[in-house]
Amino acid sequence: MSALDAIRTRLRSRGVRRLQIGVPIVVPLAVLSVFVVRGCATATVPLVHPPPGVTLPAKTATTAPSDLTGVALVAVDGKTTTVPSRNSGTAHLSGSVNGPQGPVPGATVVVEHLVDDKPPPINVGTNPEGRWDLPNIAGGRYRVRAFLAPSLAQVQPEVFFLNDGDQRSLDLTVENFVGASVVAAVAPDPPHLNQPLNLVVRVARKVVDSTGVVRSQPTVNAGVALTGTPGWTVKGSPSGFTNGTGDVTFALECKSVGANQVQVVVRATPSDPPQPASLEVSACTDPGATSTTSTSAPASSGPPTTTTSSSSQN
Repeated sequence: MSALDAIRTRLRSRGVRRLQIGVPIVVPLAVLSVFVVRGCATATVPLVHPPPGVTLPAKTATTAPSDLTGVALVAVDGKTTTVPSRNSGTAHLSGSVNGPQGPVPGATVVVEHLVDDKPPPINVGTNPEGRWDLPNIAGGRYRVRAFLAPSLAQVQPEVFFLNDGDQRSLDLTVENFVGASVVAAVAPDPPHLNQPLNLVVRVARKVVDSTGVVRSQPTVNAGVALTGTPGWTVKGSPSGFTNGTGDVTFALECKSVGANQVQVVVRATPSDPPQPASLEVSACTDPGATSTTSTSAPASSGPPTTTTSSSSQN
């Protein structure tokens, strides 16, 4: 063998060895390239919508939510804090307090800031001219009323919203709560014609307490006299004195259907002047009364007429 043939044989053996090494590497790479190229060419799928009038069912969850109620959390250091409402600001309230006789000096104006943490109310007094002034308060919702114990009070407070920076003038009016309060009730209720009944008259004195609330205190040993009983007959004493609950009871009898008033004179204490009062109670009824209804047609054309009459069975 010549030297040239030896070189050719050596090169062929080297090529075979390289081919044996390269084929296992090239073939997998070629297969992988095919999948990559096909994956990039995504098919075009049309967007399908349901026809008009067709509603697809709602998707339902395939997994239940996690129940964390039994999980115990590890305690951490620290404490919970809340931000309190501001008690000061740039808002300003002022005004006057007036009563039946004009300005009320020495009255108390109660200003309540209606927020969640419920700060204590602010009490502001009126000057000799009945004026009051409250500067440098926070904005928010407020309730304001005035009183002067033991006789003057505002039973309907003013409720409003105040913006921060507002300057608002608010005039308040108080009512006079002096003298006896007299009310009446009957039993049975309603009373019946020609039947006995009890008339209870209650006497109380209204007083404005130290917080401005109007309260009724029963008046004991107040003198009460019946002075007018139209439609009623008095079966016992026409006068009496109230007991520990402020009540006095009279025995009457109804003599007129519809009677519902009595007149009394009340003297709360021997030193008080007599106070007349007209009291309303349930109207007297006749349980034995019946009504009859007849319908007749007139001679001329037109709707029929109805006549109702009442009679009493005693």
